[in-house]
Amino acid sequence: MRFRSIAASAAAAAFAITLTSGPALAHPGRSGHGHGHSSPPTSRVVDVADGLISPLKVAFGPHNSYLVAESMAGMLTRIDSRGHQRTLVSAPGKEIAGVSYRRGTTYYTQNDQAENPEEPPSTLLPAKLKSLDSRGHTRTLADLSTFEKRHDPDGRTVYGVRKISASCLAQAPFLQSRGEVFSHPYSTVPTRNGVYVGDAGANAILYVSHRGHVKLVKRVPAEPITIDDAVVASAAAGGMVVPDCAKGLTYWMQAVPTDIEIRGSWLYYSVLPGAPGEELGHGKVYRTNLHSGRTQLLASGLQAPTGVAVGERGTVYVSELFGDRISRIGHHRATTLATPTMPADIEVSGHTMIAVTEALAPTGKLVKMRVW
Repeated sequence: MRFRSIAASAAAAAFAITLTSGPALAHPGRSGHGHGHSSPPTSRVVDVADGLISPLKVAFGPHNSYLVAESMAGMLTRIDSRGHQRTLVSAPGKEIAGVSYRRGTTYYTQNDQAENPEEPPSTLLPAKLKSLDSRGHTRTLADLSTFEKRHDPDGRTVYGVRKISASCLAQAPFLQSRGEVFSHPYSTVPTRNGVYVGDAGANAILYVSHRGHVKLVKRVPAEPITIDDAVVASAAAGGMVVPDCAKGLTYWMQAVPTDIEIRGSWLYYSVLPGAPGEELGHGKVYRTNLHSGRTQLLASGLQAPTGVAVGERGTVYVSELFGDRISRIGHHRATTLATPTMPADIEVSGHTMIAVTEALAPTGKLVKMRVW
């Protein structure tokens, strides 16, 4: 009962997913205020490029270009302002994700894939953080599966129902497990001396120095939900039968980090809990102070939040892959900016936002819009 990878979801769907429009973006943080319906402070959405294959991550690149990870195709693509595309990395059979850029260097993650991406791999597969310089030279900074094998940050975490009778658990053993040895780096943020990495397999946020030293920044805690009729129905759709004795119990979900951002001393991150039904609206956005470790909840009730961005003035934006929505979070409210289909990731620079949309459809897009 966990989210394994967005790319795996795309593969399983065979690019034929039918999604319905989700509920309004949930209340931000603890304020309890609802979704704002004022006129969205954006200009029209402009298509930059289409024909992209599973565009799951995006970044601003050099010379007014954009960088897109076409994850299932195993490609990293550079797109100029006119929409012309150039392949920078081609790794058939691999998953490319986590693209970011800083001062002449492009960073990305390259993950080996199991034969069936919907199932846990039988062995720990390579999960590499790579860099590509302006001359086209590629370097592997670290294989994060090595760190996962040695440390397994969530290895002692009990996921699922923690308080349950032995007889009830015997009816559905899948209702309880511990963190598996699995690395899936999915998002990156470069800094002067290294790169922050959101590992969606380890359920952790890591830091990799330019010399390749890896350290744990944050173990992302499990998220509690109550097993209600919606959870039972979603589990049943996945072939898992939840017994009546488990209804009403608390289920601790794997809080998978899907995107990260750094602004000042704050680390922002989105989580897509891996309970059955990523579409049920249990996603959240947090921020953690890198000095004190203090963590704040910024938004909850999100449908598969897979992209988070922070503007120069600290404005937080989020994209919901299964909510078909890009929103702004701030001043104790959330405001819808745009409602594209399947927005997988967003980035903001100045007053320009870029997004990859229709990410699980046959033809993905790169779009841009103005934000204030």
